[in-house]
Amino acid sequence: MMECVYLLFVLLHFSAGCNLSNISDVSVNKGGSVLLPCSCTDPKTKSQTFTWKFIRNGGHWTYVFSDGQFTGRFQTFNENSPANLSLLISHLREEDQGTYRCQAEKEMKDVQLYVKACDLVKGEPLQEVTGFSGESVVLRCSCTDPQTKPNTVRWTFKSKTSANSNFEEIYPAQTGKHRDRVRLTNQNSGDLSLLISHLTEEDQGEYRCEVQGDTKDFRLHIKVRDVIRPSTTPTDSTTHPPLEFTTITTSSSPEPSTGEDQTTSSIHQGVHILMVVLLLLFGAVAITCSGWRGRRGGQNSDCCRTSGS
Repeated sequence: MMECVYLLFVLLHFSAGCNLSNISDVSVNKGGSVLLPCSCTDPKTKSQTFTWKFIRNGGHWTYVFSDGQFTGRFQTFNENSPANLSLLISHLREEDQGTYRCQAEKEMKDVQLYVKACDLVKGEPLQEVTGFSGESVVLRCSCTDPQTKPNTVRWTFKSKTSANSNFEEIYPAQTGKHRDRVRLTNQNSGDLSLLISHLTEEDQGEYRCEVQGDTKDFRLHIKVRDVIRPSTTPTDSTTHPPLEFTTITTSSSPEPSTGEDQTTSSIHQGVHILMVVLLLLFGAVAITCSGWRGRRGGQNSDCCRTSGS
């Protein structure tokens, strides 16, 4: 009787399948190999049936071992270790990136695989950038190998003032106020920098450059340039009359004289000469008359003395 109960317990244990362990996302470089972990929590448990599925970019689920694209590069360990359902992928390609699902009798677990075509150049965890309203700004993001160009790059944005704490895609799917204002500076290389034009204060917030699971974050600040405007305060003309200005033009060389100016100048010079000559004549006459009067006065005196004697 006890042997029958034990046999029934064993049959129920194996028929119940296995509980799968937790799975973490995996990121690996292109061309390498990766092991997608999946196993029963109880190493003595054997899964009767299990499958691996794959989905890429919101497409349809595909059974890994029924699709020719996976032939020769995918391998499981179930035959040697019944509790180990892990999937080994070698010679990774960019198109291998996506979501993989390990499914047993009782449950399923998903693992996200990122195949990195490039490693992003990293700096500060959050790079601070400042732009000016009405102008443009470039958020620098690039691969360590400038010759490497990933198939996909994604830029997302989280507004500084928005109550929504989630990042929203602004490139390549241009949405909202960023529509037609964002583009990559160079789409044919590993330079993934984003150019934002016609900046407004609403562009302030956090930006994220995403390449196959690798990210780089920025915080953008927008400043408004001060504009000096003319005063529009009216002027009281009764108390503060407007000032009048006289423009004086100076020249380093005299302007050439016209014929009329030359004639006038000659007349003035002739008058001056004539006045000088007349003054000299008057002076000579006055001196002559003075001498003549003196001699005449002397003769009269002699005459007087003779008549008296």
